[in-house]
Amino acid sequence: MIDFSVPNWLINYYHVVGLTSAILNSFGLYLLMFQCEKLGNFRYFLLVYQIVCFLTDIHVTFLMQPIPLYPIFAGFTVGVFGEWFNIPAHYSMIIVMFLIVTQLEFLVICFEKKHQAISASLDTFRINKSLEFFGYFLSVFCNFVMCIWFHLERLTKEDQWNLIRTNHKEYLESFQIISHFEIYVKTSSFIMLMIFTLCEGVFLVFLFFICIIHILRMMVLLKTKISAINYQKHKEAVQSLMVQLATATFCLTPPCLLMIFIMFELEKGQLLTEMCIMWFSLHSSLNMISLFLFFPPYRNFIFRKRFII
Repeated sequence: MIDFSVPNWLINYYHVVGLTSAILNSFGLYLLMFQCEKLGNFRYFLLVYQIVCFLTDIHVTFLMQPIPLYPIFAGFTVGVFGEWFNIPAHYSMIIVMFLIVTQLEFLVICFEKKHQAISASLDTFRINKSLEFFGYFLSVFCNFVMCIWFHLERLTKEDQWNLIRTNHKEYLESFQIISHFEIYVKTSSFIMLMIFTLCEGVFLVFLFFICIIHILRMMVLLKTKISAINYQKHKEAVQSLMVQLATATFCLTPPCLLMIFIMFELEKGQLLTEMCIMWFSLHSSLNMISLFLFFPPYRNFIFRKRFII
């Protein structure tokens, strides 16, 4: 049986995580802007990435607040967008998809910018500008294609009600009670969309892998080419990227698991999907905590303030 009631424990969790994320990210953004001058212009790319992560958490925990209805390929929202502005859950889903892919793409851009900054110091391995701009265009294009494709998979409300009456008539009264729900059909086109999304993710992971290996190799050469101060600047930037890549990999695993649950219809799937959403919503909070622990400029600032107090 599917539970159509709003789980208060999950809503309270959303509120706690959202508030925690707001506090940690506000502090982190302040440190990045005013305490990391040594990073130079590179910190602005990190700034954009952290802002996108922050917006994703705020969207999920306050504006959307999704409630899955697994094993039915459906769900509803109880957040600000739905309850206050009557925005359908489908559009909240599109925003989530757009933000998730944008996060990964900006993280790739951060790696690329640092790679090129190190390459400039070594005067080698420079990427052609036309190829660089083509990569930016392809990133934006793929993101919009994915979101438009997902939008085209949406059923009209009449079709959704017909689907419920035909395939899920035992839940008809339950669906009539809730608002802002969406129900989808696993068509061949929808499966192709999921495959396309997974392939895009695999390609981005491949880019991370290649870029990391090359950066680490260049850092060995760079140490003998520039001053210790400039080398430390590059080293701290790379450390920041590695920390954020680790947290992104950890917290972006749940969307992949959700696809598996949807495809194979596992038992106790509703609880599992709720746990995945909880896991995913921790991304920017864990990202900031990891930076406070492992990113020298953030850690040093906190230690200085503690000793001053």
